[in-house]
Amino acid sequence: MSNTVLKWLIVTAIGLFVVSLLLFWFGSPSFNESQVTLKIEGPTQASVGDEVVYKVTYANTTKITLQHIHLIFTYPDSSVILQNGQVVNNSTGHETVDEDTLNPGQSQQKEFHAFLIGDKGNIKMAKASLAFDAGNLKSPFQKTADISTTITNLPVSLTMVAPPNAVNGQNISYILDYRNQSNNDISDLQLAFTYPDGFDPRKFSPAPSQGQATWSLKTIKKGEGGRIQIDGVLNGNQGDSKQVTATLKRNINGAYIDYEKAAATTIIASPLLHVSLNVNDSSNYISHAGDTLQYTVDYQNDSNVTLSGLTLSVRLDGAMYDFSSMDTRGAFFDSSSRTITWNSTIIPAFDNLRPNQNGSAVFSVKLKPGAANAGSGNLFVHATAQLMTENIPDTIDAQQINAQNDLVTKITSQPIVDQSLYYSDPAFGASGPLPPAVAQETVFTVHWRITNPGNTLSGAKVTATLPQGVTWKNVSSVGAGQPEPTFNKGTSQVIWALGTIPQGVGISSPKYELAFQVSIKPSSTQSGTAPFLIKSPALSGVDSFTQQNIVVPGQDLSTNDTIDQSGQGTVQ
Repeated sequence: MSNTVLKWLIVTAIGLFVVSLLLFWFGSPSFNESQVTLKIEGPTQASVGDEVVYKVTYANTTKITLQHIHLIFTYPDSSVILQNGQVVNNSTGHETVDEDTLNPGQSQQKEFHAFLIGDKGNIKMAKASLAFDAGNLKSPFQKTADISTTITNLPVSLTMVAPPNAVNGQNISYILDYRNQSNNDISDLQLAFTYPDGFDPRKFSPAPSQGQATWSLKTIKKGEGGRIQIDGVLNGNQGDSKQVTATLKRNINGAYIDYEKAAATTIIASPLLHVSLNVNDSSNYISHAGDTLQYTVDYQNDSNVTLSGLTLSVRLDGAMYDFSSMDTRGAFFDSSSRTITWNSTIIPAFDNLRPNQNGSAVFSVKLKPGAANAGSGNLFVHATAQLMTENIPDTIDAQQINAQNDLVTKITSQPIVDQSLYYSDPAFGASGPLPPAVAQETVFTVHWRITNPGNTLSGAKVTATLPQGVTWKNVSSVGAGQPEPTFNKGTSQVIWALGTIPQGVGISSPKYELAFQVSIKPSSTQSGTAPFLIKSPALSGVDSFTQQNIVVPGQDLSTNDTIDQSGQGTVQ
């Protein structure tokens, strides 16, 4: 290769290198997402109640301006959030920071403060998410970071004890032991219990400071502690998980905030006894006023031991029961407590009920014929059955064995439609001959009055058909605030669409009332008869409590059915 060619190759390579540099420096800048950084700094270990500071840093080391910066910081679960040294109520558990731009080479640092709440060994995770746009690029970008903090120390140890298993209705105890493990006295604390659904607290040691669930602890000296015991009855269905929680709170700036928590869980085990209720052979029977309810109480020993000294009781609650009609079939009825009781003198098997042995008890009671005195609200009656014994076999760790079951029976609405007919109406007067005469028009006034002592009725309406030859006069009067009736010429039907009829109409509030006029001009073929003016009247609607369709039919009205001129409607 000649020296001339070699020189040209060297010059060309240098030229290409220069062009590349120029393109890099003066061409459009490229974007590298990895040059946008996001990190969280904070402690990897902490004690419960320590104020933890998280520092979030985000930086732009690219050559492009970042836009629409949106930072979301998510606190560890159950944290107590601080802002400017004050506790804030932040139900979302996160904070956001928004900025318009972050220039090349620019960075930002934000601090987030919180108290960590939990138990020893818990790992608390804080997270950050940074969303942004880069230059003219259409796709948005996102960065995430997180940090874990392990709780290594509890200033106050909390130990919650609850029975791991219990049967429905069993007496149980919750015990909480607490001790100050720190190097200093701790003052102004509270212990608040959250009981599971179905727990009925009966006895406390010591007594609560507030209500049934809060104890005030003025000072817990270094190395000292105490115990709280709560006795009660736990109810639930087999397999239910019932958790009790104790929360230690400390006073910060006048507000008690969560400090530590302890919890224990009890599983509702298979009951030793079973009891269930049906009424009129159904657990979903819909009754009506005046109905007779026949209850069947089924019982069974579900344990693997013989149980003795059993007692079965059913308590009845509801204003619609007619207790004077009670038929207990030999059981004892205590009218003061409205409770029926069976023991071994009535059911001999209760003396010694063998494993898997079962049986039933029956009683009946009527409902009152009307709902006028039943009070306001939805109508229902409530029966609660309990089977129990205090004779506990040595193999069973309990103070009492019992099973409970209850049954709510809904009572459907019984609205009343009072229908009347006038020739000479007090408000509208009289028009035309009575008795009616062939080829002459006589006008009559129909009154509908509605009383609803039962449940609220929705979609309610009253309808009736005008027979051929009867004319709708388009003259009517209704109570204040009540809708006017309409007449459908195609079906010859009068329609009074009421919508909702509240419970108590006609009892605690005025009746719904409509008066409307119809007329008849009898033909010669109707001479000697009393023609019908109203056919198939009926009130219909849906009981809002039982969801049953209600239809209350009325009587057809003829010219002979007037209140003021009864029996004078035969056409002459």
